[in-house]
Amino acid sequence: MRISAQLLPNTPPRGRALAEAALVLFSVFLPANFAVLGRAPLLAATCILFAWGLLLLRPWADWRSGHAGRALVLLLLFSMALGALTASEWFGEAPSPRLGVTHQSVSLQRDGQPAREVVELTRVLPGLPADGLLEVGDRILAVDGQPLSSSDPELDFQKHIREAGGGNSTALRLDIEREGEPREVTVQLGPARKAGLARSGAILWLCLRALGAILLVALLLWRDGQGPAQLGLVRDGLGRELLLGIPVTLGTYAAHIAASVPIAFFGALLKLAGKETLARKEVATALVETGLSVPAFAAAMVLVTGFEEIAFRGFLVPRLRAVLGHWYAAVVVSAVLFGLGHFYQGTLAVFQTAALGAWFGLVFIYRFRLPSVMLAHAAFNTLNFAFMLWLQRSGLLEKLTGQQ
Repeated sequence: MRISAQLLPNTPPRGRALAEAALVLFSVFLPANFAVLGRAPLLAATCILFAWGLLLLRPWADWRSGHAGRALVLLLLFSMALGALTASEWFGEAPSPRLGVTHQSVSLQRDGQPAREVVELTRVLPGLPADGLLEVGDRILAVDGQPLSSSDPELDFQKHIREAGGGNSTALRLDIEREGEPREVTVQLGPARKAGLARSGAILWLCLRALGAILLVALLLWRDGQGPAQLGLVRDGLGRELLLGIPVTLGTYAAHIAASVPIAFFGALLKLAGKETLARKEVATALVETGLSVPAFAAAMVLVTGFEEIAFRGFLVPRLRAVLGHWYAAVVVSAVLFGLGHFYQGTLAVFQTAALGAWFGLVFIYRFRLPSVMLAHAAFNTLNFAFMLWLQRSGLLEKLTGQQ
């Protein structure tokens, strides 16, 4: 394998490389995870990231050397980057669950009858529709008079909650068992909770976060004395790299199919197929409900997938190589982290996305150029979106994903 020297100049030492990689990852993932816990945890996470970034960027070094203006610009740009990365969590719409419970599947044994699987509540969230009506330990037997599926009651229960009232606020009648006694409870559900991408203006928030991450990477590169070339972004041979994006896109589909077959097999073996289908349907429905046309979505993907490739391949792979000492190990770790970032699409989607991340990483370290990978990633997402949009408009999306 030819290792290009263009990525290596001014590579930071192992400790700093690890700190920079962690800052970028935590800045992308941490705010959203802390936001669900409330404003105070989100504020704490934001302050930690701000302090962390200052320690790496060291604006006071410029101030002490007589470059006060540069120090202030650096501080301003970093504040803008972190603000863009966390803006959606501070100001974006945060939908609440329709019911507000967590649950598990348990086996219910009645006298003289075979055991059957039912849904048992493990938590009732305060301030949401179920609060005061349902209790931890309640067992859900039927919804609106329809008994839950005995093969996968949790999936059936989720489907009833998600589809009740066509997504509008509605009353839902639950047949439950509480402390061995049957009861009937009517709960007023809130409006349907759509996946993040379907929320009003969410694509704009996603693009803003992408800009924030790109700016953060640029600041770290500048402080290390590096530039776009150390990300694999060079002007020479750009046309050839963009043309190479076509076979890389085809290879992306080949890698996706190759990974999907064994993953689907293990999913069926572990009985995850139903839950994975539900998760995929939520994501697919959310995407088509953004109301974007294919050209508008493609334009957004140029920025969003550009940020992902700059962060996970162009920036993280060389940093992880400095930490781990090997390009292949860096690609694998970066791919795993990339996959974990897509957990919202379902457990199996993590492995599929990690496989794609590994493919993109291998292309990157063999070419040491990023444009072809960026184009392939954007094209892959856009073509999938166009296909889902066609399925939705033809009515096939609901038929294909609605099967139990």
